Amino acid sequence: MRCPFISRPTRLWIQIGVVLIALLIGGASYGSAQAAGAHERATPANAGANNPTATLPHGLDLGRQALPANDGWASADGGTSGGSTATLDHVYTVTNREQLVQALSNGGTAPKIIYIKGVINGNEDDQGKPLTCNDYITGGYSLDAYLKAYDPAVWGRTSVPSGPLEDARKASQANQAKRVVISIPSNTTIVGDASGAQVIGANFMVSGVDNVIVRNIQFQNAFDCFPQWDPTDGATGNWNSAYDNLSILGATHVWVDHDSFTDGSYPDSQAPYYYGRIYEQHDGECDITKGADLVTVSWNRLTNHDKTMLIGSTDSPKYDVGKLRVTVHHNAFENTIQRLPRVRYGQVHVYDNYYNEAANPEFLYALGVGFSSHIYAQNNYYVLPSGYPVGNVIGVYKGTTIHTAGDLVNGKPVDLLAAYNAANDPDLTNDTSWTPMYHLAIDPTAAVPGLVQSFAGSGRLITVDARGKGDFTTVQAAIDSVPLNNAQNVIIAIKAGTYREVINIPSTKPYITLLGGTTRPEDTVIAFDNWSGSPAPNGGTLGTSGSATATLSGHDFVARNITFANTFNPASHPETNQHQAVAVKTAADRMIFDHDRFLGNQDTLYVNSPSTTSIARQLFTNSYVEGTIDFIFGRATAVFDRDTIFIKNTSGTGPKMTAAATPSAQQYGFLVDRSTVRSDAPAGSSFLGRPWPATPDARAQVTVRNTWLAAAISSSPWQSWTSPPVYWRTVRYAEYDNRGPGAKVNANRPQLTPAQAAQQTPLTYLLGQDNWTPDGWH
Repeated sequence: MRCPFISRPTRLWIQIGVVLIALLIGGASYGSAQAAGAHERATPANAGANNPTATLPHGLDLGRQALPANDGWASADGGTSGGSTATLDHVYTVTNREQLVQALSNGGTAPKIIYIKGVINGNEDDQGKPLTCNDYITGGYSLDAYLKAYDPAVWGRTSVPSGPLEDARKASQANQAKRVVISIPSNTTIVGDASGAQVIGANFMVSGVDNVIVRNIQFQNAFDCFPQWDPTDGATGNWNSAYDNLSILGATHVWVDHDSFTDGSYPDSQAPYYYGRIYEQHDGECDITKGADLVTVSWNRLTNHDKTMLIGSTDSPKYDVGKLRVTVHHNAFENTIQRLPRVRYGQVHVYDNYYNEAANPEFLYALGVGFSSHIYAQNNYYVLPSGYPVGNVIGVYKGTTIHTAGDLVNGKPVDLLAAYNAANDPDLTNDTSWTPMYHLAIDPTAAVPGLVQSFAGSGRLITVDARGKGDFTTVQAAIDSVPLNNAQNVIIAIKAGTYREVINIPSTKPYITLLGGTTRPEDTVIAFDNWSGSPAPNGGTLGTSGSATATLSGHDFVARNITFANTFNPASHPETNQHQAVAVKTAADRMIFDHDRFLGNQDTLYVNSPSTTSIARQLFTNSYVEGTIDFIFGRATAVFDRDTIFIKNTSGTGPKMTAAATPSAQQYGFLVDRSTVRSDAPAGSSFLGRPWPATPDARAQVTVRNTWLAAAISSSPWQSWTSPPVYWRTVRYAEYDNRGPGAKVNANRPQLTPAQAAQQTPLTYLLGQDNWTPDGWH
């Protein structure tokens, strides 16, 4: 596997470089030159200790990297080096729009490196004051008046708007463009630093220049305040906006690498409809048009967007004949609707990309075959919505030919060209007019989801230190700083200590890693003592879910070297018999917990899913879980691999390790494998589980295999649920090849056959249609 962002990556968090280790230790800093004030000029970096371009350990400095040889079309004809050779007087760290614009204008086309630190807001004035749409209005424009003037019932549908209100709209749009369109000169590298650079509401314009690199930035919500209504666009008309997040027009030798693209807090799903059409305020996320050539787009994450990547904007031969040569590889397209990419004219190599559209009912197509296009698509991995016709992955827009090979759709080999031709007339031909010659070794398609999910997109590091020596003093404050619909790989590095707080990562904040301050989870603790029945902050009382110390609902989540604890002590609250007290509640897919501890009593670890019809795969490895009753419970697909599970003694009907509520249609529930189950309870007094009827269709599935079982485990280890009654033999319980004094084989302990055991492994539980194989785990 090759990842040009770094060499030989082995963990997700390496993505933002070994700077993480330096910051955890408290030594080096990346981009440590003092930032200028909101309206001060950007200044060149000084040599020495405060030089933001100082080489990091192992030689990693993104600003000084050129595109590797043979890495796509941008490596042709001399390659792409951006500003990597810049002298120190042309190296800048910028923290706001004005500083960025100044740095871009300094030195003409001399090589320059610009490090973005923090957030660049396109909609602000030179003094850093935020601007709203009202600040751009001129000529008497108002949306209400525009809607009345150009209502199709009044204006008709045969001509585009014209007249004073349309002129006012254009003039207002031009005012906004003066702020949000930021032009990038030749021989420039723009790179985000480890603080997690974000560019919000701006359109980076790479137009008519040569040799530009853009890396490690999250582009977010380049919104147009003044979309144009065009009743002649399509059968029912459309609203069209002016700004992409990144526009490459007529430029050559451009490398777009490890960036993230998202509509942020204003996705199209929140936009209103006028004249029956969505009021579209976003254009493309990364568009390559008007004769642009020799472009490589690699290792990016493009999310939650409609018209995502356009290569060639006109059927006219005015700009594009012999140009638009683009390589698109190792990118993640997630919850995107179309243009992934759509191509006219160009020879475009699309390989090793990951398309995750499983939860996207609006998905139209991925590969747009436009006029005179030549797409060579290979080894791409597609996860499609249920019932989606495979032939629709290809959309045809006056094109006649495409080459596809080596693709997997929902884990199965599919000939996309044949699927399209079987469903459509006329057929597309197999494009044999060219074969890509500029590319690195191509990864096997089955490996693409794991590689791309782990390493695509930009990175951000946030530090938390209760003593005030980090970016934040609480974990929740760090989480709150992550934008909605996040597309960055965010690492929240938590210095050792005890953080007494309740934390919540919502579903709108995926791609977050919580990393403890040492390799010992005992050293970094997140703890609180809510219980089911404790007073709620806004009145009333909390339930079981509300008692959680940590509620984690963002997909692609990782926690390493952390203790999560619910410290509720029933003996201290004799006024209640409600002893449910959750340490962690999960409700997302693709979650990894590595070298963590989960401390509590009843209901310690609530492993759940967003709904009864959604799969939520969660891996707990090399970790410790303790509790008394039902302390691993829920409906998720959860694998406990090489863990220590401690059953604490309790009175009553005996301790119970699991309470799975697996939906009956869901194949996999809980798997405990290669683990150790210990206990301080008397011999024969404890149970491996009972079936929780959380929903009417619940039918628990639990397998315990290859695991050492303490003497506390009953010889009849599966218990029925009492009210409503669920007999344990009606659900899906099994064991296989367990050992230890609590491991027995009898009529009350169903055993897997070897053939069944081969179908119940960590890999089969976790793989799914997207071939998820958590990085660094085997």
